[in-house]
Amino acid sequence: MSIDTSPLLHTSFAPPVLSGWPRLQAQWVNYIKRAALRQLHASNAGERLLLCIYLIGEQATEIALQRELVTEPPDWLVRQMDQHLAEEQEHVRAFGAALAQRGDVNVAHSQAQPDWLSRRKIAQWHSVAHRYETLFANGLLVPAFAIGLCAEQMATRVLERHIRLLNQMPHGHALQPLLVRVLADEGRHVRLCGEALTRLVEPHEQSVLQKMLAEIRAIDRSWSVTGALGLLLTGLIFRLLPDRS
Repeated sequence: MSIDTSPLLHTSFAPPVLSGWPRLQAQWVNYIKRAALRQLHASNAGERLLLCIYLIGEQATEIALQRELVTEPPDWLVRQMDQHLAEEQEHVRAFGAALAQRGDVNVAHSQAQPDWLSRRKIAQWHSVAHRYETLFANGLLVPAFAIGLCAEQMATRVLERHIRLLNQMPHGHALQPLLVRVLADEGRHVRLCGEALTRLVEPHEQSVLQKMLAEIRAIDRSWSVTGALGLLLTGLIFRLLPDRS
């Protein structure tokens, strides 16, 4: 079971086709993360870690960035952001319930913090937002939703990779329906962020927007190999030390 989100990703805001080193880097990350997922699914502790990563990602979603950066959004945007936030909160509850089922009640009901790499990436995104805000008539609204777009596109890639791996398991996996449901929501969030940017960006600002999007995506890629290797190492440790599961 899977959701095809490709129509949502192939828009005017779709990530560019990579070539050269960035393309090779993306291939490495995909290969390493697939290996990491296999290792993590081999232990209960590994599966709890995966769920915790998803839960933290939802708690610290880009909607928080938008709330911090946006002071007086128009009414139509407030409604969109509130709906987005409600769906993210539902995801938090769902991942929390899955964690509780695996014996991790404390994390499921706490406000966990992103890891060091994620915090560094968020800080760099903030820097980009404030550097570009004066270049748009709508100020920080545009960088906030550009960051949101890229974060949601990243989330769909992560979920699609994970679901493809679960599809290869002989008898499926209990997490598959949850991930498919979340993927459908994240795909819709990609579209909504793109629609918001379409309404917020003036025609003469398009080139600046594309330059900013390239910087936001470059920041994301700059941490990708390190994060993937760390995940693989953790999965190997959990698999080799089953007493920690």
